[in-house]
Amino acid sequence: MTIENVELRHLRVFAAVARTQNFSHAARACGLSQSSVSTIIQQLEASLGVQLIDRTTRKVVLSQIGEDFLPGVKRILDDVDRQLQGLEDLRNFQSGQVHLACVPSVAMRLLPRVIDRFRQEFPRISVKLSEVPRGTTMAMVRNGEADFAIANEPGDASDVESTRLMEDVFALVMRRDHPLATRAEVTWAQAQAAGLVMMGAQTGIRLEIRHGLPEGTPDVTALYEAEHPVSLLAMVERGLGVAPLPSLAWPPPENRMLTIRPLTRPRVTRTLHLIQRAGRSLSPGAWHFRRTIITEATREAIELEELPRA
Repeated sequence: MTIENVELRHLRVFAAVARTQNFSHAARACGLSQSSVSTIIQQLEASLGVQLIDRTTRKVVLSQIGEDFLPGVKRILDDVDRQLQGLEDLRNFQSGQVHLACVPSVAMRLLPRVIDRFRQEFPRISVKLSEVPRGTTMAMVRNGEADFAIANEPGDASDVESTRLMEDVFALVMRRDHPLATRAEVTWAQAQAAGLVMMGAQTGIRLEIRHGLPEGTPDVTALYEAEHPVSLLAMVERGLGVAPLPSLAWPPPENRMLTIRPLTRPRVTRTLHLIQRAGRSLSPGAWHFRRTIITEATREAIELEELPRA
């Protein structure tokens, strides 16, 4: 045998012999026969070309080389055991982290309920949420930084896979005392006349509005712009204007200051997709988190249809 033939079992048996100073006790600890332990030690010594153990009639003691060798063996075995335990914990959902990238509007309403439901089933798995522009979500999936992403583009490239999650409809957010709140629905022209506060021109929400309006329709313009829906809602609360936002970014029905009205002529929607790298297997935790996202997105779509509009 040569040094390349040294296996983990050789090191485990050597460590057991060093710990017990007895071949019989080491054999019981390793679940082997005494002769097997003796053979394995002989193989290890032959592979290394040194004598690791001094054998006497009364006990087994390590040679000086064996004493020097033992700390390194313990470190190797400890590291291997930690790695194996880590894999076992991942398999049994006792540890791990899931990383999701998403556009900010998705994080406002959908993701908190997803994470809450996931926590109930897998409390030891942490979730990292990155709220980034839609172009960045795709890049984070491609480079492996995120397990998957939620974005309002399907990701048609061959290196990603896309699953349709839900359709998100736009409505107009306004103060409850705004004149448009007396209407059952509001047209885009009426919204424009009332003064719009909108997401920035290069955000996914703004692009969806632009694509959703009929060709030839003048582009809607904003009095004030922001890069996050939360900022728009704060502007609306201050009476700075009205904001067209998709349903996942609407204020909750119990909000005392804000309400929503359907936007018509035309009805503008966006479709949200769950994106992941093609051909890349997910960890057990990530697989279950993906399943939770799909389940909760379906429930969210149903609940949004039933939201009161007053």
